[in-house]
Amino acid sequence: MSRAFVMPVVVLLALIASLTVAVLLNRDAVRHLDAEDELASYIDEHRQRGVRELIALWLQFSGQQDLEALISDDGLVFTLDYSGGRELRVWLIEAQSAPLVDPQGLDPQQPSADVIPLGEQRKIAERTAIALGGRAEQVGRTAGPLAVSLASASDEAIRALSLAVVQNQAIADEYANQLIRFRNERTEFTRPELLNLARDAGIEDNLQTRLTALWTTLPSLWSVRAELVGPGQAGREEVVARYEATVFIPRDQATSALLTGSEHPSAWFLEWKKLDEGVGYTPVPGAY
Repeated sequence: MSRAFVMPVVVLLALIASLTVAVLLNRDAVRHLDAEDELASYIDEHRQRGVRELIALWLQFSGQQDLEALISDDGLVFTLDYSGGRELRVWLIEAQSAPLVDPQGLDPQQPSADVIPLGEQRKIAERTAIALGGRAEQVGRTAGPLAVSLASASDEAIRALSLAVVQNQAIADEYANQLIRFRNERTEFTRPELLNLARDAGIEDNLQTRLTALWTTLPSLWSVRAELVGPGQAGREEVVARYEATVFIPRDQATSALLTGSEHPSAWFLEWKKLDEGVGYTPVPGAY
């Protein structure tokens, strides 16, 4: 074999050896990264479960108390100190002032207005979306009970829901105007008073009970916001993880908590998600 031929072969073999080593090192690095990702995912999953479990326990023991009295002015309901200087902060914001505009947002197992069959409730939700027109997505919600919190509902929501039930613009407007005045002048509402108001507005007898059932004074739909914070660089506080959820909290003592289908009997998570870094909380529909 000539010297001219040997040198390229040696170079080629050296190149092959270098590539082999590089591939092996890269494979080892990939395995290491995969292991780190799996560990991070495992930690994150169990952290989420722990936070959700704590919130569910608080709701279980607080949901049928005077819930509003437990909420501070900024919505904070409780904090919990962890080891290592970390702290969990949880806020609760009413989410039932907005009308339901998605018929599929109603669940057969969810406690709701017993006087209205599920099929009719879904039709009312659909007609409410039509009444709101292009603002349905902005001011409506897609899950939860059909009933709306009367104390915090907007005039627009009251008018749209009234029209969806009555299906007569003139009568619906008259009723909504009376209800809005009544709501603005009072802090407490009774079912007989609301029935009388519907009757005085000329609502048909078969619709009076259904319409009255759509207004609640004990909102059961709430938005949960949670932050896990801890010491970061230079000792400054940093957000470790942020979560948000929509929960259904039975407020009626007569309601069977088992109907909610939750792992904890007094709170049903309709939605739960972890927020990515830099992503803000989702605006609560109907909050003005």
